[in-house]
Amino acid sequence: MWLIIAGIVVALAFMLVVVPLIVHRVIGPKLEARIAQVYKPEEIVFKDVRANNFGLESKGPIQARGNGALVLTARELHFFQLIPAREVRIPLDSITEVKTVRSHLGKTVGRSLLYVSFAADGRQDAMAWSVADVEAWLSKLEGKQNQNVR
Repeated sequence: MWLIIAGIVVALAFMLVVVPLIVHRVIGPKLEARIAQVYKPEEIVFKDVRANNFGLESKGPIQARGNGALVLTARELHFFQLIPAREVRIPLDSITEVKTVRSHLGKTVGRSLLYVSFAADGRQDAMAWSVADVEAWLSKLEGKQNQNVR
């Protein structure tokens, strides 16, 4: 019995630690190349190439999560999704709220998510991401919002 439990624990640890590291080694360079096509290194204020998108609020809960890169510049928040290859650009002056949430569209990972609400095409929308350092993202985005208010 204990052998079965130990096997399950080892398998879970492998899936939660080793598999994401392998996936990042494969997708990281692809995302970095896409980012480099759009931005010069000095234009990037902050980025996370292991971001996980929990969906666009206006599209409802039936969306798959998307791995990709979240990039902050002086003008916008830009998400580069890997599969399917798509991008979402949010101008910083359209952001109406930045906070953490525990879930988005009924999805969670058991830790805080970065939640960004914004105005798009005359209506409110929002997205949320799992990022490595949610507090740093909050600080950077709030700082950029304050700069844009002046």
